[in-house]
Amino acid sequence: TWQIDPFGHSNTEAWLLGAESGFESLFWGRTDYQDFAARKNKSRLEWIWEGSQSLGQSAALFAGELYGGGGGGYGTWIGYDDPSNQVQDDPRRHDYNVDQLVDQFVQDALSQAAHTQSDHQMWACGSDFQYQNADHWYHNLDKLIHYVNQNGTVNAFYSTPTLYVDQKKKSNMKWEQRYDDIFPLADDAHNYWSGYFTSRPALKRQVRTASNFLNAARQLEVVSGVTAKDVDTPTVRPSPQVGTSWTDSLEGTIGVATHHDGMSGTERQDVADDYAQRISESHGEVEVGVAMSLQKLMGTDARFDHCNCNSEGGQNCLNITVCSTTTGVDQFSVAAWNPLGQAESGNQILRIPVTGESWIVKDEATGKTVQAQVSAIDKRTLELPLLYINHFGVKKEDLPKIIDAYSNKATHVLTFAAEMPPMGYKLFSATASTSAVAAKLLAPIKATKTTSRRLSARDSPTTVSNGVYEVTVDPSTGLLTKLKNLKSNLETDFEITWGWYNSSDGGCTTGIKTDACSTQKSGAYIFRPNSSTVFFPGPKRTPTVDIVKGPLFTEIYQTFSDWATHVVRLYEGSEYIEVEWTAGPIPIDTPWLPASSIGDTRFDNWGKEVILKYKTSVDSKGAFYTDANGREMVKRQYNQRGPSYPPLVVHEPVAGNYYPVNSMISLQDDTEKVQLAVITDVSVGGASLADGELELKVHRRIQGDDNLGVQEPLNETMCGCNDRGAAPGKMGAHGHEGD
Repeated sequence: TWQIDPFGHSNTEAWLLGAESGFESLFWGRTDYQDFAARKNKSRLEWIWEGSQSLGQSAALFAGELYGGGGGGYGTWIGYDDPSNQVQDDPRRHDYNVDQLVDQFVQDALSQAAHTQSDHQMWACGSDFQYQNADHWYHNLDKLIHYVNQNGTVNAFYSTPTLYVDQKKKSNMKWEQRYDDIFPLADDAHNYWSGYFTSRPALKRQVRTASNFLNAARQLEVVSGVTAKDVDTPTVRPSPQVGTSWTDSLEGTIGVATHHDGMSGTERQDVADDYAQRISESHGEVEVGVAMSLQKLMGTDARFDHCNCNSEGGQNCLNITVCSTTTGVDQFSVAAWNPLGQAESGNQILRIPVTGESWIVKDEATGKTVQAQVSAIDKRTLELPLLYINHFGVKKEDLPKIIDAYSNKATHVLTFAAEMPPMGYKLFSATASTSAVAAKLLAPIKATKTTSRRLSARDSPTTVSNGVYEVTVDPSTGLLTKLKNLKSNLETDFEITWGWYNSSDGGCTTGIKTDACSTQKSGAYIFRPNSSTVFFPGPKRTPTVDIVKGPLFTEIYQTFSDWATHVVRLYEGSEYIEVEWTAGPIPIDTPWLPASSIGDTRFDNWGKEVILKYKTSVDSKGAFYTDANGREMVKRQYNQRGPSYPPLVVHEPVAGNYYPVNSMISLQDDTEKVQLAVITDVSVGGASLADGELELKVHRRIQGDDNLGVQEPLNETMCGCNDRGAAPGKMGAHGHEGD
C-alpha cells in the first residue's frame, strides 16, 4: 500500500504494519526534502526498513518514497479529474495530443529509471480530493497505456504494490537497511511539520482518555456479560455503526477522531467540535454500561455516576476538579476499576473533589479506614469552570445567576491511596467526619488537613521531600533550583519555567545567516517561530510560590502569570514527581511588550507557541530520546537526523529540532549514569535545544493560517467563536478574542 498524505513516519509504523499486520511493503508520498534530494541522486528511494531495535529483521518491511513527478509526492503528473482533460487520439481533431502524451510518458519513465533500482518503477495514482470519476480516469488510462506500449520504449500496465515488490525481489539487488524514522518532516527550508505534534491538545487528551475508558469498558462488558439490550441506551447519533455492543459507538467515534486530520489537530474548528461532541455523546452510553456491569459484579442496585468532562460547560469534569456527585454531600462511595494486569499497577492515587475539610475514607473490602489527606482547592482551579461562560447577549442582571450555576461547589480535594487488584475493582466509602454515619465508625482515622504557606522573597531556600526525592526552592527567584535522588544521592540543578515563542506570520527567521526568509506561516500543521527567543508568559515578574504540606503528599504551586501555572506534587515514597500544568486562556494581545502602533491601535496580536521547560545540569551532549508511539525510545541529536540521512542543514533551529512526544522524552549523562525522563499524559511536541534542557510545547494559539488546507487560524477559544461568518473555503473575521 502507499500513504497519500502523511506528516512523518515513526519507526513503529514499520514493524506494526509489517510484522504485526502482515504488510510486505509500504510506500509513502511525502518525506523530508533534504533526504529525498540525496536519495534521488543515488537511486536510494527504496530500502528495507527495520524499525524495531528489539524485533530486528523479523519486523523488516520493504519501503520507499514515491517518485511522483520527480520531486516526490503521492501522485504522478497524469491527471484526469477535469472532464475536459483527456487523451485525444483522433488526428482530425484540433486537440489531438496522443503523440505528445506518449513522448512525455516515455521521457518521464526514462528519467525515473535513472533514479530507480531495477527495471521496474511504480507510478502511483492517488491523492486527496481527486480520482473521483473512475470511468473518465480508466477510459483515458486505457488509451494511454495502449499507445505507450505501441511505442515500445517502455512497457506500461496496471499493477499493485504487491506485484511491484515481487519484481524487486526477483532482481536480486542489494537494498539499503534503514533503521531511523522520518521526524520532523520538512518539505522546504522553513516548512517543518512539527506544529501538529501539539495542535488542539484538548482534543488529543479527550481521545486518549476516551480510549482508556473504552478499554476498561470492554473488560467490564466481558466479565459481567452485560449486553446492549440490557443497557438499552443507544447513542443518539451512533456514527459510524461498527457492531452490536454497547461499546461500539464509542469505538467508532474514537476511530473517526484518529483520522490523520483529526486527532492531529489539523482540522477546522467546527470539525474539531464535531469530533469532541460525538465522542462525548457515545461516552454516555458506555457509562451506563459500565455502571450496570459494576452493579452486576458487586450485587447492588446503587446508582453509579461518572465525572467525565462530557457535561455542558465543564460542570462535571475531574480534569478541572469538578464532580457534582461528590460535592455538597456528606457521604459517597468510589468504585475504582484497574484495567491493567500487573500486580504493581493497582497502587494508584485517587483525588476527589469534596465539600468540607473533615473526611474519613474506608476500604470496604477490609473494613479499615484508609489514610487520606484533604487540601483546599486553589483559586486558579476554582476559576476554571467560569471560563466556560459565554457572555454574549447576557444581561448584567442575569450574570450572577449564571456565575453561580457554573461555579465549582467543591471546596477541597480528598486524596487517598488505592491498592486495587490487577484487572479488578475496589470499593471505598468516604464520609464527612461530622456526619451521623461517621460517628458509628470504630476508631476512624480522619483525613489529615494540609498546611499552606506562601514563600516570601526574603525567605531562605526551602526544601521539600517525599523520602525518595528532595526539591529545593529559591523564594528570591520563585524557581526550583535543585533536584536530589535520596536513594542514589545524585543531584542536579533543576528548574521548571514557562515561556512562549512568537508564531511567524511569514518573513525572516532571526539568527539565520543564509536563506532566512520565507512566506511560510506557523499554523495547525507547521511550527515556525520567528526567532529562538522565549518570551515570559506575561509582564516580567518573580513567580509566586505556595507550599502545601501533608503526610501523603507535598505540593509546590508556582504562578508565572494569570494564564501560566503549575503544581509540582511529591507523593510520599513515590519514585516519580508529578507536574500538573494549567495553560490559558492564552491572550492574543501582548500589552506588556513594545509593538508597532498607528494612533491608538497596537499591532500586538501575536500567535503564541506555549512551552514548559525543564532545565537541569545533566551533561547530555546535545542528545535526547523520544518515544516511538509509546513502544520504543529513539535517540535524537540536536541539529541532526538518523544515520541514513545526509548532512542536515537546519534553517529553523527551534522547529527543526522538535519531535513528537506521545508518552516520554528523556536525556541522560552516560558517564555519570544520570537520566531525567518526563512522561506525558497527552501527545505534545518536544525538544532539547540546549544541554540538560527538555521543553514541551503544551499549547498553541495562532493568528495566521499555514495555507496547507485548514483555511482558518488555529485560534481556539472557550466559546469556539474564532472564525464566525466564514464562508466555506474562505477566511473569516478571525483573531477576535472571547465572545
